[in-house]
Amino acid sequence: MLNKIRKLREKKGFTLVELIVVIAIIAILTAVIVPLVGRYSAQATYTTLQDAAKTISNNTNTVISDVTMMGTVISNVTINGTKTAGTLTCSYATGTIPTDLENKLESSLQDAVPDGAKFIVTVSTNTVSGVVYATSSNLSLSDLSGTVSRVSGFTDAFEINSTPVGVAGNKIVT
Repeated sequence: MLNKIRKLREKKGFTLVELIVVIAIIAILTAVIVPLVGRYSAQATYTTLQDAAKTISNNTNTVISDVTMMGTVISNVTINGTKTAGTLTCSYATGTIPTDLENKLESSLQDAVPDGAKFIVTVSTNTVSGVVYATSSNLSLSDLSGTVSRVSGFTDAFEINSTPVGVAGNKIVT
């Protein structure tokens, strides 16, 4: 009898209860970690879009300041941009700008904007007043001029029609 007890004590392995406890702990940790990873992934998407919108704003402001040093005033201009197949195309929905500004702007943004991206830049009195930027094929340029909504629970996260966008400047956000 004592030999049987000794053999049971010396027997190596896990009991069923120990295995169930370990599985329960793993399940609880997974339930906590998976939503956090998803949230960090979403925040990274919004941050990338915000950074791109700020880059477009900064590049545009730099080009405008270079071109307008001689007293040219650029105001009430809306620049629409899209990049497809490696080519950036800018059009001017409102206002006019000097040709040298147009060429420098497109050259400046050519490398900064990835394929499939689209943006709208609003310029008033030689300064960028707002940028809306998107990489989603779900949005058109006309959508970018629509209502931008702040995403609750995130810092600097914006959407148009439930699609993430980047915003820089004084774009009206609801």
